[in-house]
Amino acid sequence: MSSCDACSSVIAAQSEALTHQINFAVLRKQQEASKAQGAAAVQLLQSAASLGKAVGKGQHFDAFA
Repeated sequence: MSSCDACSSVIAAQSEALTHQINFAVLRKQQEASKAQGAAAVQLLQSAASLGKAVGKGQHFDAFA
C-alpha cells in the first residue's frame, strides 16, 4: 500500500465519520421538533377539554342564526 493509498483511506474514513455526525445532528433536530409538535398538540387538546368543562358553557343550543 503506497502512502497515497493510505492517505486516501484516511480521508475517506474522516469523511464518513463527518457524514455520520451530520446525520446524527439532523436526526436529533428532527426528534426535538417532533417532541415540540407533540407537546403543542397535547396542550391544544387540554385547552379544548378545559373549555368544555367551563361552568355554564355548552348546556344550551341556540338554533337562531
